[in-house]
Amino acid sequence: MTRRPLFLLVNPAAGGKPGSGPDLHEDPERLTPEALRDALTARGVDVRLHVLEESDDAPELARAAAAEGCDVAVAGGDGTVSGVAAAMLEQDEATLGILAMGSFNNMARGFGIPVTLDAALDVIGAGRSRQVDAGWVVQREGEGRPFFEAAGVGIDAIGFLAVEVAERRGWLRAARSLIRAMRVRKTPMRVILDGTAYRTGGPAVTVSNGPYHGMGFAVSNADPTDGQFNVSVFHGMTRLDVVRHFLSIARRKQRREPRIRQYQATRVTIEGTRQALPAHADGVSIGVTPVTFEVRPKALRVFF
Repeated sequence: MTRRPLFLLVNPAAGGKPGSGPDLHEDPERLTPEALRDALTARGVDVRLHVLEESDDAPELARAAAAEGCDVAVAGGDGTVSGVAAAMLEQDEATLGILAMGSFNNMARGFGIPVTLDAALDVIGAGRSRQVDAGWVVQREGEGRPFFEAAGVGIDAIGFLAVEVAERRGWLRAARSLIRAMRVRKTPMRVILDGTAYRTGGPAVTVSNGPYHGMGFAVSNADPTDGQFNVSVFHGMTRLDVVRHFLSIARRKQRREPRIRQYQATRVTIEGTRQALPAHADGVSIGVTPVTFEVRPKALRVFF
């Protein structure tokens, strides 16, 4: 069989966030767009290179390339990768490759894709693929948006919202916003897992498609190929307990927390029983509760 050409999208602005992990390669000369193209070409791949500029719409570029018969590879971070992956959910034949050049690379790590340069290039060069699941935020009939890492409600979402405030208005306002949110009266939640309802007084619920989200948080052992979410419910914990837990695992410390109960489900609805609670998907605000999430099994094909 003749292999499909590869449309290589490179985001030169990827990475560099505080607390980020190791680079894809220690030699920056091997990470230039031209070097990545040449390395894939040397592995027998017909590469069409596009270096992303600020005005580019990466998902639309990927969608057009896939429609023209190309596979797509992204050299960038989770933000760029997730946008392109969302566009490729509509493409039955195209396969996504990831060269993990971001700060935390949750998608590549969660999908089991190497995060070192030569191994990641070899994976794309070999052309072997598998299908992974996507999460879906259910909105109005026939509408919604995908996510690939995790969604969350409560203090899980508040941390991501603080980051959004920081990017728009600065970290001082973000800190004030976070402190105000931490002081809000605890609101119980109703969590419905595949039709079975539970109540929790815990401050957070995380719905995981893969094992990592945020700053590399490993909240669960979710498998993005099993057709189910892992749902983490933080029972009997204060907001400060949850924040401490996230900070601990962000520092790659192994920590067993018996108060976090794990469930599996294909459809999850979360409601605040006294007031609406903030919610996010892959770190982006999706409004407030009630929210519903569904698994879309084997929705995305990736080089593996």
